[in-house]
Amino acid sequence: MGGAGSIRWKAAALLPILVLAVDCAGDGRPGATDADSPTTVRALFSTYPSSLSLIGKTDQNTEILALQITDSLVQYDAELNLQPRLAESWEFSEDRLTVTFHLRQGVRFHDGEPVTAKDVVFSVEKVREPATENRSFGSLFKDLLSVEAIDARTVRARYSEATPDVLDAWRVPIVPEHLAGADSDVINGAFSRHPVGCGPFRFVRAATDQEIVLEANDDYWDGRPHIDRLVFKIYPDQRTAYEALKTGDLDIGGLSSNLFEEARRSDAAGQLDSFVYATLRVWPILWNQDGSNPYFTDPRVRKALILALDREQFIDSVIHGLARPGTTTFHPDTPWADPGLEPRRYDPAEAARLLDEAGWVDSDRDGIRDRDGRPFSFALLIPQSPMKLTDHMASWQQQSWAEIGVKMEIEKLEWVAFKERRNAHQFEAAAFTLLFTPNPDMFELYHSTARDSGFNFMGLADPEIDRLLEEGRRAFDVEARREIYYRLQRRLHELEPLTCLFYFSSPVVHDQRLEGVRPSAIGYARTLDGPRLWRWNESG
Repeated sequence: MGGAGSIRWKAAALLPILVLAVDCAGDGRPGATDADSPTTVRALFSTYPSSLSLIGKTDQNTEILALQITDSLVQYDAELNLQPRLAESWEFSEDRLTVTFHLRQGVRFHDGEPVTAKDVVFSVEKVREPATENRSFGSLFKDLLSVEAIDARTVRARYSEATPDVLDAWRVPIVPEHLAGADSDVINGAFSRHPVGCGPFRFVRAATDQEIVLEANDDYWDGRPHIDRLVFKIYPDQRTAYEALKTGDLDIGGLSSNLFEEARRSDAAGQLDSFVYATLRVWPILWNQDGSNPYFTDPRVRKALILALDREQFIDSVIHGLARPGTTTFHPDTPWADPGLEPRRYDPAEAARLLDEAGWVDSDRDGIRDRDGRPFSFALLIPQSPMKLTDHMASWQQQSWAEIGVKMEIEKLEWVAFKERRNAHQFEAAAFTLLFTPNPDMFELYHSTARDSGFNFMGLADPEIDRLLEEGRRAFDVEARREIYYRLQRRLHELEPLTCLFYFSSPVVHDQRLEGVRPSAIGYARTLDGPRLWRWNESG
């Protein structure tokens, strides 16, 4: 824990519920010489958002930004319960194929125009357009037949199928039709350069790859934020971000496990507090099974590569205990995870046996397995990341697989280029962060129809998995639905279409005077209880 002046540490409770670290920055914090200067929180973004349009080309930082600038009909609180936001109430038809929302009265966009049902309809229809590139929400409206404005405050949506998770899609950010609708290109148009919403913070300015500045919305319907300004500062390098936290140029941010361990023991970080919380964040390896490569169509090969990895040892020696070996993408801290499944344990002998059985043997004794004259040599695609852990994991896998006769080359791309390659299925294997919500429906990750519009980048096509995903979407009885997802997890464990390498915990460091930060299993800035509730304690 370090000396008397070292960082103070506390652990947040693990939440029993099922992409990028966020940090904040700005000037005028407590202690500034100008008594009238605004209170500012400066938070870290490790990468610049893919788009500032709030609804286009979404990634995790885009979603976090959108949540500050605008509102949705419903949103998760820190305990991951869906709460009414722009919709003050709603009701379902008896067959649950129709849901009618009643909007809150008196809510206005930052330009003073009222939020109406037409804005909701526009936002939903826009995110469903392929050109908007909204995989986060667009696919959630897959079964939506129509959405219409009955009057200024009433929205009616009709579905082809009734599903228990229908409200999850209505976390979609709502944008003003009179502004966003003027752009033919929502991702790069004028609106994306100065987004307008109805949320707790207004957009002020942005400098690409440097910072995004927001200010408090004095007229926010749910109460003005406690701080005057929220600045997302972009620090691609974690070491630089950590130094900024120590010097006070950043006020809050997530750190990699090695830097967090250093911060806990450092007397120089005495003004900082920290916490660790369980997140629904996993690090998967996607094996491309669409036939474009000869390696990963056989589940024995996919299992063998995981059996060759000593994950427990890596967690202890490199991640400082801030992770668990993964089993499936159904996170173990949720009520949907099958408790009977356990992670595959390190067994290089069994890995070698499975590869032999699949026909991959070292026939020419050059140290690399081969089959039909082709060596087992593939590339692992990973994104550039400020987290050095990404590189450590890739190097560890490379060495571990070499020990069983498999050659792996590391191909690292900048995030946007990585996404384009991944989304186009132009990879042999790929690894990146996935952050889930409490919704157990993984249709868009595993169903065969989700290859182009969803997240099934690995080209999985299994009739049994498709059937179970479809059944899970129709099951309203909780116990019956849980049993369906248990069967789905057993099938996924049997086939290993993607490997859930680790479940991560998230360490966060912040100025000890900053209060009101509420960790959540989906991130401390990704719920309605996020930055709008942060405040400075001047007595510190």
